[in-house]
Amino acid sequence: MGDKLLSPPLMEALCEFKFAPSAPWDWTFPGRLYDQLAGEFPVHSQVDGVGVQIHFGPDKPVSSQVIKGPDRIQMKRTDGSAMVQVGPHLLAVNHLRPYSDWESFRALILRVFEKYIKLSGECSLERIGLRYINQIQSIKVDTGRVGELISVTPSLKGTLHRPLAGFYQRYEIIYEAPRGVLIHQTGIRNTEQGKALMLDLDFGSNELQGVCDQSAVKTWLDTAHEVVYDCFVTSLTREFYEELKGGNQ
Repeated sequence: MGDKLLSPPLMEALCEFKFAPSAPWDWTFPGRLYDQLAGEFPVHSQVDGVGVQIHFGPDKPVSSQVIKGPDRIQMKRTDGSAMVQVGPHLLAVNHLRPYSDWESFRALILRVFEKYIKLSGECSLERIGLRYINQIQSIKVDTGRVGELISVTPSLKGTLHRPLAGFYQRYEIIYEAPRGVLIHQTGIRNTEQGKALMLDLDFGSNELQGVCDQSAVKTWLDTAHEVVYDCFVTSLTREFYEELKGGNQ
Protein backbone atom coordinates (compact mmCIF):
# COMPACT_ATOMS: atom_id res chain seq x y z
CA MET A 1 0.00 0.00 0.00
CA GLY A 2 1.63 3.25 -1.12
CA ASP A 3 5.07 3.76 -2.65
CA LYS A 4 7.92 1.43 -1.70
CA LEU A 5 10.65 3.41 0.07
CA LEU A 6 14.24 2.29 -0.35
CA SER A 7 15.24 4.34 2.72
CA PRO A 8 12.23 4.03 5.07
CA PRO A 9 12.60 6.13 8.24
CA LEU A 10 10.18 3.92 10.21
CA MET A 11 11.48 3.08 13.69
CA GLU A 12 8.37 1.40 15.15
CA ALA A 13 4.78 0.59 14.19
CA LEU A 14 2.21 -0.48 16.74
CA CYS A 15 -1.46 -1.27 17.07
CA GLU A 16 -3.17 -1.02 20.45
CA PHE A 17 -6.57 -2.39 21.48
CA LYS A 18 -8.23 -1.22 24.68
CA PHE A 19 -11.20 -3.16 26.02
CA ALA A 20 -13.96 -2.13 28.42
CA PRO A 21 -13.15 -2.57 32.14
CA SER A 22 -16.17 -4.87 32.35
CA ALA A 23 -14.58 -7.32 29.88
CA PRO A 24 -13.38 -10.67 31.32
CA TRP A 25 -9.82 -10.53 32.68
CA ASP A 26 -7.56 -12.33 35.14
CA TRP A 27 -3.81 -12.87 35.40
CA THR A 28 -3.99 -16.37 33.95
CA PHE A 29 -4.96 -14.76 30.64
CA PRO A 30 -1.44 -13.71 29.48
CA GLY A 31 -0.14 -17.21 30.21
CA ARG A 32 -2.89 -18.82 28.16
CA LEU A 33 -2.23 -16.41 25.28
CA TYR A 34 1.50 -17.09 25.53
CA ASP A 35 0.83 -20.82 25.16
CA GLN A 36 -0.70 -20.06 21.75
CA LEU A 37 1.96 -17.56 20.63
CA ALA A 38 5.13 -19.13 22.07
CA GLY A 39 6.12 -20.60 18.72
CA GLU A 40 6.50 -17.12 17.22
CA PHE A 41 7.07 -15.08 20.40
CA PRO A 42 9.09 -17.30 22.75
CA VAL A 43 10.81 -14.58 24.82
CA HIS A 44 8.53 -13.26 27.56
CA SER A 45 8.89 -10.93 30.54
CA GLN A 46 6.80 -8.82 32.90
CA VAL A 47 7.00 -5.03 32.75
CA ASP A 48 5.88 -2.78 35.60
CA GLY A 49 3.62 0.00 34.39
CA VAL A 50 4.59 3.57 35.20
CA GLY A 51 2.58 6.73 34.51
CA VAL A 52 2.79 10.43 35.22
CA GLN A 53 -0.08 12.31 36.82
CA ILE A 54 -0.22 16.07 36.16
CA HIS A 55 -1.70 18.45 38.73
CA PHE A 56 -2.58 22.02 37.84
CA GLY A 57 -5.07 24.71 38.80
CA PRO A 58 -5.64 28.46 38.46
CA ASP A 59 -3.91 29.22 41.75
CA LYS A 60 -1.37 26.42 41.82
CA PRO A 61 1.91 25.79 40.00
CA VAL A 62 1.96 22.85 37.64
CA SER A 63 3.30 19.72 39.35
CA SER A 64 3.69 16.09 38.37
CA GLN A 65 3.72 12.79 40.23
CA VAL A 66 4.99 9.42 39.05
CA ILE A 67 2.36 6.74 39.72
CA LYS A 68 2.33 2.99 39.25
CA GLY A 69 0.28 1.86 36.29
CA PRO A 70 -0.98 -1.59 35.32
CA ASP A 71 1.62 -4.29 34.75
CA ARG A 72 1.84 -6.00 31.39
CA ILE A 73 3.41 -9.13 29.91
CA GLN A 74 5.66 -8.78 26.85
CA MET A 75 6.21 -11.61 24.36
CA LYS A 76 8.99 -11.08 21.79
CA ARG A 77 10.40 -12.72 18.73
CA THR A 78 13.94 -14.00 19.23
CA ASP A 79 15.29 -11.38 16.80
CA GLY A 80 13.40 -8.57 18.61
CA SER A 81 11.62 -7.47 15.43
CA ALA A 82 8.09 -7.78 16.86
CA MET A 83 6.37 -7.98 20.22
CA VAL A 84 2.95 -8.65 21.74
CA GLN A 85 1.98 -6.90 24.97
CA VAL A 86 -0.91 -7.95 27.21
CA GLY A 87 -2.21 -6.19 30.30
CA PRO A 88 -5.53 -5.62 32.03
CA HIS A 89 -8.00 -4.93 29.17
CA LEU A 90 -5.09 -4.12 26.84
CA LEU A 91 -3.56 -5.81 23.80
CA ALA A 92 -0.75 -4.25 21.76
CA VAL A 93 1.22 -5.53 18.78
CA ASN A 94 4.52 -3.75 18.09
CA HIS A 95 6.75 -4.08 15.03
CA LEU A 96 10.29 -2.70 14.96
CA ARG A 97 12.90 -2.79 12.24
CA PRO A 98 13.08 -4.59 9.88
CA TYR A 99 9.51 -3.81 8.80
CA SER A 100 8.53 -5.36 5.48
CA ASP A 101 5.08 -4.05 4.52
CA TRP A 102 1.61 -3.18 5.79
CA GLU A 103 -0.02 -6.39 4.61
CA SER A 104 2.36 -8.50 6.72
CA PHE A 105 1.93 -6.32 9.79
CA ARG A 106 -1.86 -6.29 9.40
CA ALA A 107 -1.90 -10.09 9.15
CA LEU A 108 0.09 -10.31 12.40
CA ILE A 109 -2.26 -7.90 14.17
CA LEU A 110 -5.36 -9.83 13.08
CA ARG A 111 -3.84 -13.18 13.98
CA VAL A 112 -3.02 -12.06 17.53
CA PHE A 113 -6.36 -10.23 17.91
CA GLU A 114 -8.32 -13.35 16.89
CA LYS A 115 -6.51 -15.50 19.47
CA TYR A 116 -7.13 -12.88 22.18
CA ILE A 117 -10.87 -12.70 21.43
CA LYS A 118 -11.27 -16.47 21.34
CA LEU A 119 -9.64 -16.75 24.75
CA SER A 120 -11.67 -13.92 26.31
CA GLY A 121 -14.94 -15.03 24.73
CA GLU A 122 -16.02 -11.40 24.40
CA CYS A 123 -15.15 -8.36 22.27
CA SER A 124 -15.94 -5.03 23.94
CA LEU A 125 -13.55 -2.60 22.29
CA GLU A 126 -13.25 0.92 23.71
CA ARG A 127 -10.41 2.13 21.48
CA ILE A 128 -8.17 1.05 18.61
CA GLY A 129 -5.00 2.96 17.83
CA LEU A 130 -2.56 2.63 14.93
CA ARG A 131 0.73 4.45 15.39
CA TYR A 132 3.83 4.88 13.24
CA ILE A 133 6.99 6.44 14.70
CA ASN A 134 9.56 7.65 12.17
CA GLN A 135 13.11 8.78 12.89
CA ILE A 136 14.92 10.79 10.22
CA GLN A 137 18.71 11.09 10.42
CA SER A 138 19.98 13.85 8.16
CA ILE A 139 22.67 16.52 8.14
CA LYS A 140 19.82 18.95 7.52
CA VAL A 141 18.61 18.35 11.09
CA ASP A 142 22.02 19.34 12.50
CA THR A 143 22.11 22.49 10.38
CA GLY A 144 18.55 23.48 11.32
CA ARG A 145 17.23 23.03 7.77
CA VAL A 146 14.30 20.86 8.85
CA GLY A 147 12.05 22.82 6.49
CA GLU A 148 13.74 20.94 3.66
CA LEU A 149 12.55 17.64 5.17
CA ILE A 150 9.03 18.22 6.51
CA SER A 151 6.22 20.52 5.47
CA VAL A 152 5.03 21.20 9.04
CA THR A 153 7.62 23.40 10.73
CA PRO A 154 7.47 26.12 13.38
CA SER A 155 6.53 29.48 11.87
CA LEU A 156 8.54 32.01 13.85
CA LYS A 157 8.49 35.68 12.90
CA GLY A 158 10.16 38.90 13.92
CA THR A 159 12.87 38.58 16.55
CA LEU A 160 11.93 34.91 17.02
CA HIS A 161 12.98 34.06 13.46
CA ARG A 162 16.28 32.42 14.43
CA PRO A 163 18.01 29.05 14.00
CA LEU A 164 16.44 26.28 16.11
CA ALA A 165 18.44 24.14 18.54
CA GLY A 166 15.36 21.96 18.91
CA PHE A 167 11.56 22.01 18.82
CA TYR A 168 8.46 19.95 19.56
CA GLN A 169 5.01 20.26 17.96
CA ARG A 170 1.76 18.39 18.60
CA TYR A 171 -1.52 18.65 16.69
CA GLU A 172 -4.76 16.71 17.23
CA ILE A 173 -6.64 16.47 13.93
CA ILE A 174 -10.26 15.30 13.72
CA TYR A 175 -11.31 12.77 11.07
CA GLU A 176 -14.80 11.65 10.13
CA ALA A 177 -14.28 8.33 8.32
CA PRO A 178 -13.31 6.42 10.29
CA ARG A 179 -14.28 8.77 13.07
CA GLY A 180 -11.24 9.46 15.19
CA VAL A 181 -8.35 11.75 16.01
CA LEU A 182 -4.88 11.80 14.47
CA ILE A 183 -2.19 12.90 16.92
CA HIS A 184 0.59 14.44 14.81
CA GLN A 185 3.88 15.05 16.60
CA THR A 186 7.19 16.30 15.27
CA GLY A 187 10.36 17.27 17.07
CA ILE A 188 14.11 16.87 17.38
CA ARG A 189 15.73 14.32 19.67
CA ASN A 190 19.32 13.38 20.40
CA THR A 191 20.41 9.88 19.39
CA GLU A 192 23.70 7.99 19.38
CA GLN A 193 24.06 8.98 15.72
CA GLY A 194 23.39 12.67 16.45
CA LYS A 195 20.25 14.75 16.18
CA ALA A 196 17.21 13.13 14.56
CA LEU A 197 13.89 14.47 13.38
CA MET A 198 10.90 12.53 14.77
CA LEU A 199 7.61 12.20 12.91
CA ASP A 200 5.10 10.41 15.15
CA LEU A 201 1.62 9.68 13.72
CA ASP A 202 -1.02 8.07 15.94
CA PHE A 203 -4.59 7.57 14.70
CA GLY A 204 -7.18 6.33 17.19
CA SER A 205 -10.93 5.76 17.37
CA ASN A 206 -13.16 5.56 20.43
CA GLU A 207 -16.45 5.23 18.54
CA LEU A 208 -16.35 1.58 17.51
CA GLN A 209 -19.95 0.48 17.19
CA GLY A 210 -20.02 -2.66 15.10
CA VAL A 211 -16.22 -3.03 15.10
CA CYS A 212 -15.74 -6.35 16.83
CA ASP A 213 -15.16 -9.29 14.53
CA GLN A 214 -11.99 -9.81 12.52
CA SER A 215 -13.52 -8.54 9.27
CA ALA A 216 -14.65 -5.24 10.81
CA VAL A 217 -11.29 -4.77 12.53
CA LYS A 218 -9.50 -5.42 9.22
CA THR A 219 -11.61 -2.74 7.53
CA TRP A 220 -10.84 -0.27 10.33
CA LEU A 221 -7.12 -1.04 10.16
CA ASP A 222 -6.93 -0.53 6.39
CA THR A 223 -8.76 2.80 6.59
CA ALA A 224 -6.66 3.95 9.54
CA HIS A 225 -3.49 2.98 7.68
CA GLU A 226 -4.61 5.07 4.70
CA VAL A 227 -5.04 8.05 7.05
CA VAL A 228 -1.60 7.58 8.60
CA TYR A 229 0.13 6.96 5.26
CA ASP A 230 -1.47 9.99 3.62
CA CYS A 231 -0.43 12.13 6.58
CA PHE A 232 3.12 10.76 6.38
CA VAL A 233 3.46 11.70 2.71
CA THR A 234 1.85 15.13 3.24
CA SER A 235 4.15 15.86 6.19
CA LEU A 236 7.27 15.44 4.06
CA THR A 237 8.50 17.86 1.41
CA ARG A 238 8.15 16.45 -2.09
CA GLU A 239 11.92 16.60 -2.61
CA PHE A 240 12.68 14.61 0.54
CA TYR A 241 9.97 12.07 -0.20
CA GLU A 242 11.57 11.44 -3.61
CA GLU A 243 14.91 10.94 -1.82
CA LEU A 244 13.37 8.27 0.38
CA LYS A 245 11.89 6.51 -2.65
CA GLY A 246 15.26 6.56 -4.35
CA GLY A 247 17.19 5.47 -1.30
CA ASN A 248 19.33 8.60 -1.14
CA GLN A 249 18.53 9.82 2.36
